[in-house]
Amino acid sequence: MSIVTNDDAAAFAELAAVFCTLPLPVAIVDLETTGGHFAQDRITEIAILRFHQGCISRHQWLVNPQQPISDFITKLTGISNEMVQDAPSFTDIAGKLLPLLRGHLLVAHNSRFDYTFLRHAFARNNINFAAPTLDTVPFSRKLYPQHFKHNLDAIIARFEIDLNAADRHRAMGDVLALTEFLQRSLREHDNAHWLSQWRAMIKPGYFPAWLKPGLRQQLYALPDSSGLLLQHTPNQPESLMIVERAFTDICIQFQRQNTQSYWKNTTEINFIPAVSSLHALWLYGYYQLHPQTQTHLSKSSSPANWYTVSFVANQRGQLQARIIRLQEGILQHPPYGLFAHPRAAKRALSDWARRYDLCPAVLDILPQSISIHEPCPKQAAHLCDGHCRKETAMDEQNDKVIQYAPLLPVCDWGKWHQIHVTETDAVTDTNVTIEAQAGCIRLDDQHWYFHPLLPKLLKQRLKKPENIEFIR
Repeated sequence: MSIVTNDDAAAFAELAAVFCTLPLPVAIVDLETTGGHFAQDRITEIAILRFHQGCISRHQWLVNPQQPISDFITKLTGISNEMVQDAPSFTDIAGKLLPLLRGHLLVAHNSRFDYTFLRHAFARNNINFAAPTLDTVPFSRKLYPQHFKHNLDAIIARFEIDLNAADRHRAMGDVLALTEFLQRSLREHDNAHWLSQWRAMIKPGYFPAWLKPGLRQQLYALPDSSGLLLQHTPNQPESLMIVERAFTDICIQFQRQNTQSYWKNTTEINFIPAVSSLHALWLYGYYQLHPQTQTHLSKSSSPANWYTVSFVANQRGQLQARIIRLQEGILQHPPYGLFAHPRAAKRALSDWARRYDLCPAVLDILPQSISIHEPCPKQAAHLCDGHCRKETAMDEQNDKVIQYAPLLPVCDWGKWHQIHVTETDAVTDTNVTIEAQAGCIRLDDQHWYFHPLLPKLLKQRLKKPENIEFIR
């Protein structure tokens, strides 16, 4: 339901005039829900007071959450199961609601709550939604640091805002109370100071005005979720980048220097959704393996270096160990161990050779202080007769190296070397299973992919081992 009233225009005229100077229209929003769990609970009421080009309009809906409303929530909000029984579902109103929020500055008290519920509700309907937000709780703290409490009840009491008890915790009642607070705070402060504090509260920011209108519209239609962003620029290869939170990441990128030269000729973007950051890296690797067009791949900003072991045959055909830096890209097989530093790899190689009875001399991992003509420590300690250095033992040693190389340790994985990770989007209830081994991920039967961000992501994932199958 939408309403335009002369009363709102008169009551909030000064606020509307200030909002006219902002790059985006403003939507002051409040939701009522069945509870506070972002994944499990649902919206029961939505109210928006929209400021657009000097016009103020009210928009509000009761929403059927399609799940029971508890007695506690009914007592708190006054919204009962009977009230929403014949109300539209979120799916029914999503098409009307989206134009009132996308491309707007979303303002709310504890905005994370309202913003997250809205993002999730749109996502369940396969609609991308993200927006810059302003939380009026820290905004109130900035303007009134002398006060301790900044919840909505405290603000209503402090400013003696006229609000019926029945309208508190109803969406439009709270929106109007919040808007009244903003109007009065504007009157009590210099406009320039008020606006400077307002701009400082906007997260993550606006997209710049110099962008082509069509591209700006596409950027404001990005979701705030993981995936790949494909950037189209005439006469140049498409640029593919990994994004953890697409809308936020790109908005922050525009706040850095020299972005205009990078984006000024871009004509179009496409977003490829992922279930998680780990899945986004898998997609990035798969896109490298199966490029649809000539594509420029953004380089990792991760400063971390990672090391692994390579086995190379010498002139006699004996496999010898070499510690190498693991480069980002497609691999023909998973790495043999993963290490944060070459010293850790050297220690691990010695322990590994000892455990599986492999000759350190043939592997060429003896300390540099030992001459090539000296007996190795095992031989000197009478634990070996030197037979393993002979040609007749070469095939046996090489077979054992190939057999046990996958069991070299993996940094931060404990005793594990190979896992299956199932990533789930709790909002849309979609999932994908990714095989990981030695810090890289399998793309298909013959190809693996390593990215410098993978070890960190997999380490974080192993701290929450639900939906992980430990293979070996």
